[in-house]
Amino acid sequence: MNKFKSILKHSYLVAILLFLYIPIFFGVIYSFNEPSAKGVFSVTTWNRTSWQAYKELFSKSHSIAFVNSFLLGFATSIIVIVLSLLTVFSLWRQKNKISRNYVQTTSNIPLINPDVITGLTLAIVLNVIFIGTLKATKEGFFRAIIAHSVMCLPYGILIMLPKSDKFSKNIFEASQDLGYSKFKTWFKTYFVYMLGSIGFTFVITMALSFDDFVITRIVSNTETLGTQLYEGQFQAWSLAIGAISLILVILGNSIYITYKSIENIKMKKTIAQQKNNIIKSN
Repeated sequence: MNKFKSILKHSYLVAILLFLYIPIFFGVIYSFNEPSAKGVFSVTTWNRTSWQAYKELFSKSHSIAFVNSFLLGFATSIIVIVLSLLTVFSLWRQKNKISRNYVQTTSNIPLINPDVITGLTLAIVLNVIFIGTLKATKEGFFRAIIAHSVMCLPYGILIMLPKSDKFSKNIFEASQDLGYSKFKTWFKTYFVYMLGSIGFTFVITMALSFDDFVITRIVSNTETLGTQLYEGQFQAWSLAIGAISLILVILGNSIYITYKSIENIKMKKTIAQQKNNIIKSN
């Protein structure tokens, strides 16, 4: 019975992953499908293999949008990481339940808030701050960075908070006892401990920033791949983005699995060596 339950649990997980990744794999395959003679792209009829989608993605018509998307995502990720890290560290230091509940509650509200409402609210606020019109012809990119940071910040706090709560206070105090300053102690202990969550936050923030269209269009006039994708008709180059993203995900997971496997092998060797030393000493 226990074996059957174990198989059922693993089958459920595999089924969920298949439902998530099968459409993406189909998108990767059809990203190599050439449009018809009339220029119509189809995901049901295979014409012939072509690299046209990838050529169009990296063409001059999308180059500015691609650079804007990357710079916007990178700047947003750095801001979100810094603010999230300072927030969760402050909560870890204070151990105040009221402050913690307040931060968690206020952070969860934007997660369920519709993008249209968030975008309109940010447009009004930024219009007052920059004392400009909603056209945002001059400060559009800075508006987009601020808007994306507000949008992604709750995700950063949500990712980092559980990891931060597990950090041992003894390590932080021991580092100070050895003569390190508070600033250096923070980098040597807490920052190093949070590197995994920081990397994960960076990936999630970049993905959310690349994908956003509603907030970007409402708040600024910045042209990104998201705005080009959702404003026009469906084009093959959008599947090329999905294909590249899937390759990056597979590559990242492969590196992570390899790293963890090497660590586990080293750990097993260390434990085995310690056992042998104990047996020899006895």
